[in-house]
Amino acid sequence: MKNNTLAVFAMIAALLGIGSMFHVQTAEASPRMMIADNGMDMKGMDMKDMKGMNMEAAPATHSGTGTVKKIDVAKGVVTLAHGPIASLRWPAMTMSFELKDAALAKGIKAGDAVDFELVRSQDSYVITRLHLSGK
Repeated sequence: MKNNTLAVFAMIAALLGIGSMFHVQTAEASPRMMIADNGMDMKGMDMKDMKGMNMEAAPATHSGTGTVKKIDVAKGVVTLAHGPIASLRWPAMTMSFELKDAALAKGIKAGDAVDFELVRSQDSYVITRLHLSGK
């Protein structure tokens, strides 16, 4: 009967979670241990409305080199014959780009070898940095 009583008590204790009473976290516990112990699995957690957090990713910047074919400062557009841009999987080609700021074209003319950076802006790519190659 003693064994049966002990077994019944153990089952009741397990069902009531009494075992967890002996594993109490206190303020002295290391925050790292508390996080590790609690799991903190945030997969599936909707984080788009977190106050005070800018959840938009910064636009990817891509770099290239090329030769200026044409530049229209008034329109803020430059036409480049550029080499391959690996990060975009683009082959070498000639195309026109909008300049983020017309001032980027200062001191640059057709025929100049240039280095540039561009980012995606809605449905096109915009040059955010343009300078003579090697400078």
